Amino acid sequence: MLAVAVVFCRSAGAVAQLVERDIRIVEVRGSNPLSSTSPFTAQEHAMAEVKPRPTAATVAAYIGALPAADAKSLRRLRDAILAAAPGGKQEISYGVPGIRFPNGGRIHFGTRRGGLSLYAGYTYRLFTAELADFTIAGTTIHFTADHQLPIALIKKITRATIARHGERTAARAKKKAR
Repeated sequence: MLAVAVVFCRSAGAVAQLVERDIRIVEVRGSNPLSSTSPFTAQEHAMAEVKPRPTAATVAAYIGALPAADAKSLRRLRDAILAAAPGGKQEISYGVPGIRFPNGGRIHFGTRRGGLSLYAGYTYRLFTAELADFTIAGTTIHFTADHQLPIALIKKITRATIARHGERTAARAKKKAR
């Protein structure tokens, strides 16, 4: 029986499989200084660099920069959230527009490739039946300008998000008081 170990070396960026005395290195082009492959060219290096996404300073600026149909949908969504949560403050956090509620809870929304998203956290689980026509990825509800979330559902999700945050805050305070 052979003993196999898989090791990832961050500094060299390579994965090595150690099989008894045999060492094989599987590498990404140019990542291993000992490899026979040439390093990245200047063009490849520039393409590989992470470039920050442009973001807007305000929610209105973010929405204003979108195509008309997407902008109309996000304005509708934002207005429904604000109607359900008076006193909510609009914010941009991590490049994503959202609303911060007076109790500290948040709900965010934005664009994605191929549509729009509502980042409601785990609150969506309370509304799985009503969200059956929409795609959910993680805690994000995906929709499009052509197939929008109903206003009543947006308001329910908003109220549930506020309530959930209030419950979590109370539980933390209770735990801290012990």
